[in-house]
Amino acid sequence: MTVTHPLFPNVRRSPYFAQTLAAGANAFMPYNHMYMPISYGRDPRDEYTALTTGVTLWDVGAERQTALTGPDAVRLADHLATRDLSAIEVGQCKFTLICDPDGQIMTEPIVIRPFEDTVWISHGDVDLTLWARGVAMNGEFDATVHEPDVAPMQLQGPRSVDVINAVTPDIDGLAFYRARETAIAGVSCVVTRTGWSHEHGYEIYPLSSEEAPRIWTALSDAGKGYHLMVIGPNLSRALEGAITDTHYYVNSGMNPYEAGQGRLVDLDHGPFVGQEALRAIQREGPRRTTVGLLCEPAESLPPMAEFWPVEDVRGATIGVVRWAAYSYALERPAAIALLDGRHEAGEQLLIHHGNGTARAEVANLPFVS
Repeated sequence: MTVTHPLFPNVRRSPYFAQTLAAGANAFMPYNHMYMPISYGRDPRDEYTALTTGVTLWDVGAERQTALTGPDAVRLADHLATRDLSAIEVGQCKFTLICDPDGQIMTEPIVIRPFEDTVWISHGDVDLTLWARGVAMNGEFDATVHEPDVAPMQLQGPRSVDVINAVTPDIDGLAFYRARETAIAGVSCVVTRTGWSHEHGYEIYPLSSEEAPRIWTALSDAGKGYHLMVIGPNLSRALEGAITDTHYYVNSGMNPYEAGQGRLVDLDHGPFVGQEALRAIQREGPRRTTVGLLCEPAESLPPMAEFWPVEDVRGATIGVVRWAAYSYALERPAAIALLDGRHEAGEQLLIHHGNGTARAEVANLPFVS
């Protein structure tokens, strides 16, 4: 393989960059200092239909891993995370939060233990490896911290099970939040039963970026009989299931209780980073609340370029919309907002967006079970 050096080396290309261009990728976003394809120029409804009824393949090579290796790998992971990871088994995955010392969310990763002496923290758009290395250096952990040569892809949708079974016999029956080592097209990889789609799906973690495109080709070929579509992460389907991203939390000062993620905080394990701050927040109660907002079907919301103010019926600004998309399941625009105080389903509010205003009412999350 010919290795090229980009003009801006701090923003890298994933191993699948050329293959996504061949599939029609026409818009990218920087994510973990890499380009992530987010559009293929299609009608978003067509991609949503492919995801919810068929099978889709995504380049998420920008979903980076912070690898903890050594005898204290699990203990270090447990110290970084809000959930108790002390008993995580080889082949197990856990969804958790990582907070700073003030209890503010930094990211919401999947933690994977692929091998006995290794833990991967598969994180969103944050320089987590630098943070974890600093925490490790400041403590007494017999573990090393680095970014491994692992660039995942996602295979998502109800027919993903047919495609994965066509390329490897080892993944059949893999349970949710479990991981298994295998080989696809002769390339060693770890496959997990996880994903960002709220559908049946898998994340494939090749153990070599140089060989990773062979797995992409194998999945693409196996998926032809199921009309596999190459797409980017689908915001509409994720929003319906109340799935957000690190971008929802970042620079907001949001803690897990304000995010509605208190279930991901095990205050009695540890010690872990942010533990004392989170204990105080739990005692006092959160100042803000994450809620769903459903707009009238006739309303429209533009693509988000900034957060949108939310007003109550008295005209007072009470928070911001931080996540929004059109729900094809509900046939109306929907949003997730961070609001001051507590709010009940049915409450009428007003969203001020880039093209004007939209009426909305508070709804329980997730929007679609």
